[in-house]
Amino acid sequence: MDPPRPSVAEARKEVDAAVGRLNCAGVGTAETAKGLRISGYVGSDEDAVGLKAVLTALPPGIDLEARVAVRPWPLCEALGIAGLPTQLATQSAGQDTDAPTLSFNRPSLVYRKGETLEITVTAGMPGHLTVDYIDGDGSVIHMVPMRLRRDDRVEAGRPVALGVAKSSADRIYTISPPFGPAMILALVTREPLFAADREEVEPAGPYLAGLRAALAALPADARGAVAVRSAVLTTVAE
Repeated sequence: MDPPRPSVAEARKEVDAAVGRLNCAGVGTAETAKGLRISGYVGSDEDAVGLKAVLTALPPGIDLEARVAVRPWPLCEALGIAGLPTQLATQSAGQDTDAPTLSFNRPSLVYRKGETLEITVTAGMPGHLTVDYIDGDGSVIHMVPMRLRRDDRVEAGRPVALGVAKSSADRIYTISPPFGPAMILALVTREPLFAADREEVEPAGPYLAGLRAALAALPADARGAVAVRSAVLTTVAE
């Protein structure tokens, strides 16, 4: 007699238990006809190695499809606060047609020292736009709103250019240290999340705490109208 096939449901429980022990991670598991599909992000190389060990130790006979990216803090916390889905690679927004689209002047999303970062954001719904650049060193640059660009209102389908000098209200963003992973986080909400007079650059810790509070404070009927898109960039010295 053939030995019984290992239970996919039991394997999923093992994976979910391991994921539950991770900090600053967003990993989802889904059962397929023959096994498991695992996708999302973890906050460190150590966590990625640990999760891989759990997957390797699963009984043979379970097909695995795993795509898990490393998103170090503060990127992992920003992704979690924004409630982004776990099927991340470079860009993420699930199937939400209201999510803003992001277009970059470097489609590879690799930027070298001295190059400029230009982004076109197109909202899928009208509302108020928040766009942040979050670097791996723990800083946040507010692109919209900020003191030079106080008007955060957007219309559905109308592109908003950032990093292109069309007026005195436009900043030019030149790539400089720290190098490594960075993230653009764009949100469209029915109500403004922040006033434009925040410091244009601030530490990620206090800001992300404020972002969490601002999203939680949205009116009950507006919490479902939060559209999010993120993109992970790589900045290099040469």
